[in-house]
Formats: sequence, structure tokens, C-alpha cells
Amino acid sequence: MAVKTSYEPFDHLIACLRRDGLTEEATILDQLLHKTGWTSGSELMGELGLAVKKIRREHLRDLTETCKAHLRDSIEIVKRVWPGFPE
Repeated sequence: MAVKTSYEPFDHLIACLRRDGLTEEATILDQLLHKTGWTSGSELMGELGLAVKKIRREHLRDLTETCKAHLRDSIEIVKRVWPGFPE
């Protein structure tokens, strides 16, 4: 049986990024999550993983503690699907 994945942490991250002024990054995540048709959940998760990894690499020091927590939660979701996801 497949494990159901909650995308809620990504929605929290999107809202937080917008509040922190990182609207481009929020829009990219929102597009990936809500406006793109994917052939599989693992394909979606791979793309979300690349996006959150880029946000962490480029903007970690700019994020509030709340946003950092949502980013960590989002990365944990990716790691459930892709256990070898590089940090």
C-alpha cells in the first residue's frame, strides 16, 4: 500500500516565503504544487525537492525562524519519498 503524503508543509512554506518577501520563490513552489500536471507523485516530489534545496542554498540566512521550520518540514517530506535526497 502506498503512503499518502501531505503537502501541507509546502503550503505553509509558500505562505511564509510570501510574508518574508520571497515572492518569486513562493510562486515557483506554488506553480509546482498547484498548477502543474505531474505524471507521478515522485516526479512532483523530485521537483519540489530541487526547489526547496535551492531556497535553502540561496536564502537560508534571509528566512525567519518560522520559515526555516517550514523549510525543514518540507525537506523531511521530500526525504520520505527520496531517502537519498542530498542535504
